Amino acid sequence: MDSIQVEQLSKELIKLESVLGIIGTVLVNRNGLTITSRVTRVFNEKKIGALAATMFEAMETAITELNEEICNITVEYNEYQVVIMGATSQVILVAFIEHNIDLGITLIEVEESLINIQEIIKDDENVNK
Repeated sequence: MDSIQVEQLSKELIKLESVLGIIGTVLVNRNGLTITSRVTRVFNEKKIGALAATMFEAMETAITELNEEICNITVEYNEYQVVIMGATSQVILVAFIEHNIDLGITLIEVEESLINIQEIIKDDENVNK
């Protein structure tokens, strides 16, 4: 992934900041390494990446028998929710969302942004192998 793509992805995450209830976003690869992020220092990007990649991979393995794909994984904490979504076969989007928010409306905005992210990285051979 080149620096122009990373900048475009970062701009897409900046757009998500304007969505009511989103308090941070991170794009990571399947190894859990951060590609770009928009989170406060309260969140540790390295731990977020490792957590998201591990959870997503574990859930994919667990549902293999169902022959279904994962749309998203939502984890609720006391003060916020974490939504983990596969952007491509190699990229995962992590969104931190306020706890008392209409998750349905927020997820629609995140899914629209996910389409834009997929468009940005669709031709990158390193991301889509």
